[in-house]
Amino acid sequence: MILITGSTGNVGKYLVPNLLKTGANVRVLVRDRKKAEVFGEKVSVAVGDLDKPETLLPAMQDITKIYIVTPDTKQVSNLLQAAKQNGVKHVVKQSTIEAGRSLGPGKWHRQQEELIKSMKFQWTFLRPTMMMVNTIDWWKETIKQQNAVYFPGGKAKVPAVASQDIAAVACKALTEPGHEGKIYDITGPEALSIEEMVNTLSKNLNKSIKYVDVPILAAGMSLIQFGLPLYVINGLMHTLRALRHSEYEYITYAVEHIGGVKGKTYSQWCTENKSAFQ
Repeated sequence: MILITGSTGNVGKYLVPNLLKTGANVRVLVRDRKKAEVFGEKVSVAVGDLDKPETLLPAMQDITKIYIVTPDTKQVSNLLQAAKQNGVKHVVKQSTIEAGRSLGPGKWHRQQEELIKSMKFQWTFLRPTMMMVNTIDWWKETIKQQNAVYFPGGKAKVPAVASQDIAAVACKALTEPGHEGKIYDITGPEALSIEEMVNTLSKNLNKSIKYVDVPILAAGMSLIQFGLPLYVINGLMHTLRALRHSEYEYITYAVEHIGGVKGKTYSQWCTENKSAFQ
């Protein structure tokens, strides 16, 4: 049986149905049982909290593989301890592409990856680049209020990836042999500048949207109002600097070669998600 954390999140909500289509036995770990109702009676449900280790041991009964998605190292440690006690064999972790260089948020994701290795699990690490779904949270309010996007993207490009495509790779890593000990950088099929992404979104929404390339420091200051810890803001600033220098412009083909699907373009994704911006 496979245990899925983050089952109702951006990737999990696609991953669970994909796994069920393969005939896999799936258990979802949720804090609120009602959130799992979206999956009907097709999954086993475990109620637990990643911050409360005592709630995780029951969730691991009969589990052989787990899918981890959380940026919190303590939560990862709690989950791994419970998994080890119950004989879980294989851990698939959703990390981030920055983990390859321990850059920005990738620093603590890399620490989590090393923890998984040190505990002698079989492992697979998925390292997606910028996720398309993030542009909803980042841009929707200023689009609605000002018909504008403020983002420190410069002229550099990034191959943003759709959540469904990450889920396709994760499904294969969890259900097929041969992915143990592998690291997959996961990108979309095209690299676009932030201005090109905004123009694409503008066409799909049929409205004029202005892109304003703001300085990185100004972007960091704006994050403070959201109450993010300083170390998180500093990490994001490092990532933004790397983005502006085109350090993550490269395209991989994990979605096609591992996931077995054709990666979504940002235009296709915008068409499917335009209501989120309206």
